[in-house]
Amino acid sequence: MTRGVAVRILLVEDDEDLRTEIREYLQRRGHDVTACGSLDDARSAVRRLAACGMAAEAIVCDVNLPDGNGIDFYAASAAELPACRWVLMSGAHDAARIDGLSAGKGLPRCTIVEKPMSLRILNGALNRI
Repeated sequence: MTRGVAVRILLVEDDEDLRTEIREYLQRRGHDVTACGSLDDARSAVRRLAACGMAAEAIVCDVNLPDGNGIDFYAASAAELPACRWVLMSGAHDAARIDGLSAGKGLPRCTIVEKPMSLRILNGALNRI
């Protein structure tokens, strides 16, 4: 993602306050953000955006969600969204598992951001991918 370029981002975070904080932060930087509180909502958003010809260009997803795991969402969805860039957020991430998925299945590169995080670190991760 090039600095200063607006990107369509799908944000998946179950903590409502954190989701709002991240969404507003990214919107202030000019990005178009669709925010979801669950993987079920995220899957629906992926289909809805694709149907409108507006697929997400980046997905920022929590790993531990009440209705599933962000790593599994990445593994299942990344092949359908080959141009999409991924950032997984986790307080207890499994970097080796994510790296293994990326390399073994030819999935797009995924950046891991450890929580708690500053929003600047998240923004930097988006700018690096």
